[in-house]
Amino acid sequence: MSAGPRWLLPAKAAVHALALAPLAVLGWRIARVWDETDIDALGPDPVAAIEHELGLWALRLLLLTLAITPLRQLSGQTVLLRFRRMLGLYAFAYASLHLAAYLALDLRGWWTLVFEEIAKRPYITVGFAAWLLLVQLAGVLLYPAM
Repeated sequence: MSAGPRWLLPAKAAVHALALAPLAVLGWRIARVWDETDIDALGPDPVAAIEHELGLWALRLLLLTLAITPLRQLSGQTVLLRFRRMLGLYAFAYASLHLAAYLALDLRGWWTLVFEEIAKRPYITVGFAAWLLLVQLAGVLLYPAM
């Protein structure tokens, strides 16, 4: 098994750093609100801001992951495939954080309301179904067939 080009390791480190940067910025904004340095850092509805930020980054990373195969086909650069799994797992991580923020911040730990909310609101139903599909994909990515 070849190690690949010498630039691959720094490129993967850069992708890790870029994928974690939005989470670090969000954490910094939450800390500013928490210690009352800037109580408007998350806007008028901090819970919605946290959920939307995590959800948007999950969607952006998912779209980027899905764009890798067509980009590889157009460019002929097979090395792009080495980044697909990493980006897909980051998309799943952000989607899971989005769901966790909804459960912890919106429902405030009333776990019995989860299925009632899923049945009552179509956008939550679609989001939960999408998350379940991502769970399956992340499972395949974490434990590929040998």
